[in-house]
Amino acid sequence: MRILLVADHPGDARVVENALVSEGHTVTTCNDRHGGPCRGIADLDECPLESAVDVAVIARSVNDRRGIGEMGAVCAARHRVGVVEIDPAEPGSRSIYDLTDEADQQIFQEYVNAVTEMLQPVLGDDPFEVSVTRRERDVQVWVKLGFSCSPIVVSSVADRARAGVRHYDRFAQVIDVSVVQPASC
Repeated sequence: MRILLVADHPGDARVVENALVSEGHTVTTCNDRHGGPCRGIADLDECPLESAVDVAVIARSVNDRRGIGEMGAVCAARHRVGVVEIDPAEPGSRSIYDLTDEADQQIFQEYVNAVTEMLQPVLGDDPFEVSVTRRERDVQVWVKLGFSCSPIVVSSVADRARAGVRHYDRFAQVIDVSVVQPASC
């Protein structure tokens, strides 16, 4: 996995980075070469979030306070990248894959909520289900209708679903919406 590591204390970052690298992960940070908290200030293309990042990891001891060195986690959350915390005292206490899956499920649920909220005014009490997956910055939405409808309604559903994703995630590069309805008799 490609992991964005953020930490307010360099020692915490080193411990967690060593554990992640030893497991075969690629670790990147937000820090510029002068120790500043953001490489993207001088050149936006240098921001790790301008490319694919699977998860952002905050390396922080349990009793430590949040600090400016953790600002990359805010940017990651805005880009809808899962954010998890790892205690440097126990960097391997939970699988990074489990942590990432939990964070991703929360993000997917927020996509579903945003799309559902956009569809509710059009579909009202008509039955429908929404599911969402994502690969890097490409979002795939499936809207399964529990009824048959006209092509105009299908188009409206697709447009509103796309708007729901865009409202929740302004950084999505591709939004692919599939509207499925029961086969007609």
